[in-house]
Amino acid sequence: MSRMDNEPELPKVELLNDRLQLTLAFSKRYKMSTAVCYLRLHFPQELLQQHDDEIETALVSNILARLNRSIRNIDTVIKINRTDFAFLIVDITEHDCKLICERIISSISDTYTIDFRHFSISSNIGICMFPYGAEEPEELLVIAKAQMYVAEARGENQFSLYIGELDQMASRKVLIENDFPYALKRGQLHVQFQPQYSLEKKAIEGAEALIRWNHPSLGEVSPAEFISYAEEAGMSNQLFFWVFEEVCRQIASEKNRIMKYSINLSVNQLLLDSFLQDVKEILRLYSVAAKQITLEITENIEIYSVKTVNERLNVLKEAGFTIALDDFGNGYFSFSDFIKLPIDYIKLDRNFVFSLWKNKKHKGVVLPIINMAHNLGLQVIIEGIEDQTQFVEWAQLGCDIIQGYFISKPIYFETMMASIAEIEEKAGAVRNQG
Repeated sequence: MSRMDNEPELPKVELLNDRLQLTLAFSKRYKMSTAVCYLRLHFPQELLQQHDDEIETALVSNILARLNRSIRNIDTVIKINRTDFAFLIVDITEHDCKLICERIISSISDTYTIDFRHFSISSNIGICMFPYGAEEPEELLVIAKAQMYVAEARGENQFSLYIGELDQMASRKVLIENDFPYALKRGQLHVQFQPQYSLEKKAIEGAEALIRWNHPSLGEVSPAEFISYAEEAGMSNQLFFWVFEEVCRQIASEKNRIMKYSINLSVNQLLLDSFLQDVKEILRLYSVAAKQITLEITENIEIYSVKTVNERLNVLKEAGFTIALDDFGNGYFSFSDFIKLPIDYIKLDRNFVFSLWKNKKHKGVVLPIINMAHNLGLQVIIEGIEDQTQFVEWAQLGCDIIQGYFISKPIYFETMMASIAEIEEKAGAVRNQG
């Protein structure tokens, strides 16, 4: 047995499976119980935003050292990915395993000092005991991971031991995380479109492309449940280009109605050296004009103050793309922060919109935002509009584009194109009443 992953030539998954097999064979032979534990780290937000690989590497090295000091030489620790570790504790009782996990969490949560900076890390651990919880290696690990999600739900620095019944929500998360890397290659992903209604034109002038996953056993899974796993699996860039090409393929078939189509763009994709070349090639392949595509960037003050990011956005604007700032109101972005950014739209965050609508004073907050945006030559998109009352109120405030279930839920491209006249008629009638 080894305390650390000292065999880098083996892929992590293979190494983990190998160690599990050896440990369980050892435990069976000598009739010992073993704890299979799944640990997830939660890094501070400022570190995640800075993308400082050197500091993160040093931090993980310190965490791993503390983890190894908390267990014995006969136990095993294996790093699975950026945030996750598995560790196997041999010949241990349930009670002693709990004590060890408490010690590990306490040790990991102590402050780290790296380059004169101080960091605090929280963590969660899920535990499944062999042979009482399960006997098969894969099942033990899956259950341990599910229990980690149970621990997360309880709060930071908690652990959870499997006692015979899996939490349904935790099991769902494990299934999604484990299956997502195969979703694209198995043709389980598809794109739906949510129409955007222009109040001035009284017409559908665009739609947001939204990725969906048709899971074989869970049914339709929303991106909120799997996008973070795509990022962890290193698939976010691949996913973006798949969505981009799928959108171009769909709209290339529609020659009668030219609209704008919004696609979410992260900084990771924006900073790819070949990004502009790759998207231009896809546009050329399907004979789609860049002016038909709006790239939605998410609000983040630190990222958009970076010179390279700003330069890339300007290059995209010059190439013909329009750019929207998504999730406005979700953070601390002010107009002065992005006055120099080459954006065409600001899109108010759904939760921000909902909280303002519930507050009777929301006009005093929203009107200055809309007026300032218009003074800067920007259009304001309001999303999350669910009913007629909301539609009328936001229309009266002078916003430009409405998106939400009142206009239409996300639907397939062909359905959307066939429904546009009906959607416009319904919205137009309400608009005239207002």
